[in-house]
Amino acid sequence: MKKIISFLMVFCLMLGLAACGGNSNETTTAASGETTAASGETTAAAASDFPTKDFQGTVMWSAGGVCDTVSRAIAPYVQAELNNKTIIYTNRAGAAGGISTQYVHEQSADGYNLLFGAENPQIAKVMGTSELDYSNFIPIDIYCTSVGVIIVAPDSPYQTLEDLVAALQENGDQINMATTGPGGLPYTAAAMMTAVNGATPNMVVFDGESACVTAVMGGHVDYTIVTMGSCAELTNAGEVKALALMHNEGLDAFAEVPAITDIYEDYNSLLPWGPFYGVFVHEDTPQDVVDILTAAFAKAADESEFKAILEGLGCIPCNISGDEAREYVDKYRSVSSWLMYDAGAAEIAPDSVGIERVAE
Repeated sequence: MKKIISFLMVFCLMLGLAACGGNSNETTTAASGETTAASGETTAAAASDFPTKDFQGTVMWSAGGVCDTVSRAIAPYVQAELNNKTIIYTNRAGAAGGISTQYVHEQSADGYNLLFGAENPQIAKVMGTSELDYSNFIPIDIYCTSVGVIIVAPDSPYQTLEDLVAALQENGDQINMATTGPGGLPYTAAAMMTAVNGATPNMVVFDGESACVTAVMGGHVDYTIVTMGSCAELTNAGEVKALALMHNEGLDAFAEVPAITDIYEDYNSLLPWGPFYGVFVHEDTPQDVVDILTAAFAKAADESEFKAILEGLGCIPCNISGDEAREYVDKYRSVSSWLMYDAGAAEIAPDSVGIERVAE
């Protein structure tokens, strides 16, 4: 009898443990379900509350240049629109923008990795320097463009653009132009002049636009074509003479300098063209995040103080996003890539990498 009672007690104990185990599993499952649901709610909340942490901003060019200056200048205004989260800037220069585009493209496509760049990646495919360009990114905002300007020394024999073009057409190999090498704005702008005017100079390579301007001032070359931002103060001070803007409109801040289309109408098919500065994110960034970033940068870029900074650098505020920004950067890619190819500076045919020639 005692054995039977003992057996029954053990049996009941085992049932109790099994029952506890079963309830434990059910509780865990229920808890897991609650956790999953909570996690889902948290994810949804995180998306709606974006941003919840600081941003990493990668600047394509080194500190102190126009790209760096305008990229950092917009920060106070955009941060105020993004829950006061900080943009932590890092300059990753090199390979004409290739290092920064590669870096940002390898980061999470969550909207927290911002690429602050200029126009340079748009010729990367035809130059063979990178397989990435802005077709692999979403343009959040192109907040300004810069304008190329043809400059000479104040005492130059070429006091008008027509003077310079005529001399280039007659004795181009004897007229020296300062450039930053294939792919840079001076070289590409010169290729544009060759295409339109048949004007081809003897190109002398210098390390950067500032060096090109200095070479003009020192009489080492006859002229150069650089961004207005790199010589605005010198132009205003009369240290260099601006013959024409590589643009289809004049600039209020430099009203005495004509647009090149006012002199040669054939440039209208290629312009507007020129350096641009903006912010981009990975192509796989969620649309709701893109929308939040776009709204924030659009409002920041419309701030009068920020636009005044741009204009002081010889830049043109534009503040475009979405399809308009995509159309703008794609036109730049087409015009520049074909100019480089036609000039013999690029061996890769643009149409072989999906870049069609812009309609003229």
